[in-house]
Amino acid sequence: MDEVSISIAAAPERVWRLVSDVTGMGRFSPECKGGRWVAPASGPALGARFRGRNRRGLIFWTTDCTVVECEEGKVFAFEVAQSKVRWGYRIEPDGDGDGVVLTEWREHFGRPHLLIRAVDASGLVGFRRERLMVEGMRTTLGRIKEVAERG
Repeated sequence: MDEVSISIAAAPERVWRLVSDVTGMGRFSPECKGGRWVAPASGPALGARFRGRNRRGLIFWTTDCTVVECEEGKVFAFEVAQSKVRWGYRIEPDGDGDGVVLTEWREHFGRPHLLIRAVDASGLVGFRRERLMVEGMRTTLGRIKEVAERG
């Protein structure tokens, strides 16, 4: 499992709204360009499905995702069908009571589809893919922090 954390001077509900808005995630992530809820879902809820849009260099792809944890102000997590990776955000009080600690995490829960393994091995979406994912998590959290603290 990989995880990255950052302190944010904002209310937990505000941070949760940012991380659970899959339609707007493209403004934070260097790879995810956003998503759209798949009917009948229209927002974050346990079991809701969404289609993610991603880009790395010249390569574009979509993902089929299902929300597996969803508690306002505390946690938002989803599983990606193709890569068999579970992504999540945990929101916990900071030690001072003035904000939160936001943690983004990811873990593999199965063997990715053959096409995903082939693309990863090719280097088309970057060599050292696992390292790129952690670097991307740091970037994402830094951008979320900027927006959340602006109020």
